[in-house]
Amino acid sequence: MRKIVVVDPKEIEWEAVKELPEGAWIKMLSIDEETGAFSALFKFDKRFHEPRHNHPSDHDILILEGKLVDSEGNEVKKGMFFFAPAGEEHGPFDAPDGCIFYAYFNGPAF
Repeated sequence: MRKIVVVDPKEIEWEAVKELPEGAWIKMLSIDEETGAFSALFKFDKRFHEPRHNHPSDHDILILEGKLVDSEGNEVKKGMFFFAPAGEEHGPFDAPDGCIFYAYFNGPAF
C-alpha cells in the first residue's frame, strides 16, 4: 500500500551504489515496492566517470550541487533538469568536481 513519506535526507546515510563504479552514492528517499519507482539523492565523487548506459524506466534528475559533463562537453549544471526515457542511451558523464542530484525513476533503475 502506498503512503505519504516525509524524511530528512540529513538523517539518511550515503550508501554505495553497487551497480555503478566506485564513487557513486545514494540516499533512498522513497520507494514503491509494487512498481519499483523511487526517489533518491545521488552523489558522485570528484572525477567520477559514469559509463554510457540506459535504464528500464524513465528518469528525471535535478542537479543540486556541481555538474555532469557528457562526452561532447555538454554540461548539466546546478539547477538544471535532465530527463531520459526508458531504454534511451545516455552518457557517458563525468563529475569533474563531484555532483549531487535528486533523481526520480518511474520504475526500477537497473
